[in-house]
Amino acid sequence: MTGHQSADNRRILVIDDNVSIHDDFRKILAPPAESDSLSQARAALFGEAPTLPTHVHYELDYASQGREGFGLAQSAYQAGNPYALAFVDMRMPPGWDGLETIEHLWYADPEIQIVICSAYSDHPWEDVSRRIGETDKLLILMKPFNSIEVMQLANSLTKKWNLARSVKQQIESLALNVTQRTAELREANERLQVQVASRVGESSATQSAGEVTTTFHQKEEFLAIMSHEIFRPMNDLVVKVALLLNSTLNAEQREHLATVERCAHDVLSLLSDMHEFMALQKPEAHFGESHERG
Repeated sequence: MTGHQSADNRRILVIDDNVSIHDDFRKILAPPAESDSLSQARAALFGEAPTLPTHVHYELDYASQGREGFGLAQSAYQAGNPYALAFVDMRMPPGWDGLETIEHLWYADPEIQIVICSAYSDHPWEDVSRRIGETDKLLILMKPFNSIEVMQLANSLTKKWNLARSVKQQIESLALNVTQRTAELREANERLQVQVASRVGESSATQSAGEVTTTFHQKEEFLAIMSHEIFRPMNDLVVKVALLLNSTLNAEQREHLATVERCAHDVLSLLSDMHEFMALQKPEAHFGESHERG
C-alpha cells in the first residue's frame, strides 16, 4: 500500500445486485465535481444550507454478486491496496447472500469494515451475531436509507479503518525496535562478560591492585553510560505502549503489545545481569581472596 493510502484510505466496495443502488451510492459518495459548486452557489444566492456535509472524495468500486465482490476485495488486499469499507446487500439471488459474502470478505481481508444493507427482517441481529461472531467491524443499514446515514457511515468507518491501521503499524514498529535492541544488548552483554573475565584475569597476574581497580572503574563507567543510553529509549517505549493500551485494540494488536512488554522485560533483565556480573568481577574482591589465601 502506498504511503498516501496508509495515511488516508477511502476506498469503498459496494456489493449489491441492484444496479440502481450502485448509482445511489455514486451520487452520495462520488458525485460529479460540479455538484459541490452548484451547492455552494445556491447557498450564496439563496442562503440555503447544503443538504449534505462537506464532501469527502471516496474511491468506489461495484460488484453485483457476492462472489464478484470477494474477488475484488481479495485482489485489492493482495496488491496492497485494500478497501477500507464495504457496503453489502443482504439478499443477492441467485448467488451468495450477504452473510456468506461477509464471511468470504473477512477471509480475504480481516481488516475491512462492513455495513450490511437490508430491507428485510429475515436475519435478526441474534442470527447475524451467531453466524458472524461478535465483532466491531460490522454495522447494519436498513433500507430505504438516506444520504446522511450513508455519508456518516462512510466517514466514520473509513476513519476507524485508518486509525486501526495506524495503531497496528506503531505496535509492529515498536515490537521490531525492541526485538532488535534486545538482540543487540544480548550480544553486547556476552562480549562484555568474556572481555571483562579475560582482562581481569590477566590484570590480576601482571598489574598492581591500583592499576586493576582503575581499569575496572573505567569499564564500570562505560557500562553506566551504555545503560543510560538504553534506559532512555526504554522509557519512551513504555510511554508509547501506555498510550496504545488506552486506545481501542483488537486481539491481534494486544498480542503485539504483549510481545513488546515481554521484550522490554528482557532488556531490563539483561541490564540487571550486566550490573550483577560487574559487581562480581570487582578487583577488590579478587585481591582480597588472593590475600587471604596467601
